[in-house]
Amino acid sequence: MNSMERDKKLNYLFSVLAVAVMWAVWLIAHAIVRNEYIIPSFSDTIASIGAQLISSRFWLSFALTVWRTIYAWLLAFVLAVIFASLSALSMRFYRFFAPFIGVLRSLPTMAVTLMLLIWTTPRIAPVIVALMMLLPLTYTQLITAYKGIDPKLIEMADVYRLDKKTRLVHIYIPQMMPGIFAQAGANLSLTLKVMISAEVLSSTFRSIGGMMHDAAMYSQMAEMFAITIVMLIVGGLLEFLLGLLTRITDRWTKGRGTKANRRSTSHV
Repeated sequence: MNSMERDKKLNYLFSVLAVAVMWAVWLIAHAIVRNEYIIPSFSDTIASIGAQLISSRFWLSFALTVWRTIYAWLLAFVLAVIFASLSALSMRFYRFFAPFIGVLRSLPTMAVTLMLLIWTTPRIAPVIVALMMLLPLTYTQLITAYKGIDPKLIEMADVYRLDKKTRLVHIYIPQMMPGIFAQAGANLSLTLKVMISAEVLSSTFRSIGGMMHDAAMYSQMAEMFAITIVMLIVGGLLEFLLGLLTRITDRWTKGRGTKANRRSTSHV
């Protein structure tokens, strides 16, 4: 067993132990409080999860929330690519755009949501909030990935006078994509959390956040716990599945790196 396999097994072991500790804390807290309106029992929460999974209202709300999340995530990525490309091409644009990123990063989510509810609708406001939260994060990741490109590869491209297409396909994309894909799952999971929070504050109709808002209004704590657990699992699955992209990019990067070396030697 090599060190990598041993580290993976240890990660799984400690993850299981962490879940067991959280479950034990829940059981102990419920036993101490003994109030279903504050901390529901584990059995009631499991029953509520089952009820949600066979409810058409839950699945409709789930689908709409996930759709808004993916839409905001993709839109933020596209805009970040555009702005990061302009920043890479022009130092003046980079300096001009930096204050906008700073402002977006510092904006309080609750205040922005409340203002957007005046200007837009409860369905649109959460999407804009998630977009404004994710855009500076993705932009910074792209700029960091661009600055992290090996300078020797750039020097090699200059020496062999590689054209822009060759540089893009064989140097920039292979060097940047692994880091970007490594963050994609965490970004999507974070977007889902922000989307649900904004939906709760906006009381968005037919949404997971709206269901949690209604459950809080009527003190249905078992339902709140159930929805929270389901969405935590969904967020974890999304992060795990997108994390598999790094395996694809690792193989692709190796292949591109070999081709780039061949292409550079052909210019000698």
